[in-house]
Amino acid sequence: AYLGIPSPTPYKARRAGGGRQRYGMNFAYAGTGVFDTFVMLPNLTTQIGFFEQLINGGTYRSSDLRSSMALVSASTNDYTFYVLRKGTVE
Repeated sequence: AYLGIPSPTPYKARRAGGGRQRYGMNFAYAGTGVFDTFVMLPNLTTQIGFFEQLINGGTYRSSDLRSSMALVSASTNDYTFYVLRKGTVE
């Protein structure tokens, strides 16, 4: 727990979360990025879709979202994959 805030439940473990969903959900998958990369795991678009499914399924309500924040991070995998596919760094 950082700053006294418990770590969010990983999305893959949501059914075993023991009610910890109230602290949020972590949709990240190691090695993935905003776009498809070498890793055959959900990219950011798919991860956002998982979040939408939880909202539509009633896991989170509008009142939950009003007092929530989202952290979206683009990391080195996005840049590395771009360069390896002959993109430029400019």
